Amino acid sequence: MTFSINNVAASLAQYLAPLFPGLTFYQDPVQQSLQTPCAFLQQRSSTIKRRIGSRQYLEIQLDLTYLVDYNLPNMQQLYQQAAAILDENLNSFPYVGDGTGEAVFLTYDRQWRIDLDALHYNFALHVWEDLAVDNNPMQTLQELNQGVTND
Repeated sequence: MTFSINNVAASLAQYLAPLFPGLTFYQDPVQQSLQTPCAFLQQRSSTIKRRIGSRQYLEIQLDLTYLVDYNLPNMQQLYQQAAAILDENLNSFPYVGDGTGEAVFLTYDRQWRIDLDALHYNFALHVWEDLAVDNNPMQTLQELNQGVTND
């Protein structure tokens, strides 16, 4: 299965749709013409923890941003309710990749904060990813025929 942040965003939007009726989910933050309530997903960082053969283990930090109309008198309560819904339902979510199957992602290090104008729900994914490059370092080492000279 192929992993991509766009597929994560689409899978998350599909999973959250019944929990947040009327939510518009954007794959990237937009500057104009927002239809609230809305959410978008941003990748904050990615760390390669381990590489074995043609696979690598990634820790990917994500930020799910949830926005409502800024002028609502109960904006803070709406953000707290949204955070509670995410806390209850985002232990895991189904991931649909490139059409080759479905997997379930577990989420780690979940935390949230409310800024002046948005709810930021941060979490991490731990992913084993296949590398496109088939590199065999032992074959390269065996082909290396250098001698030692005493100059």
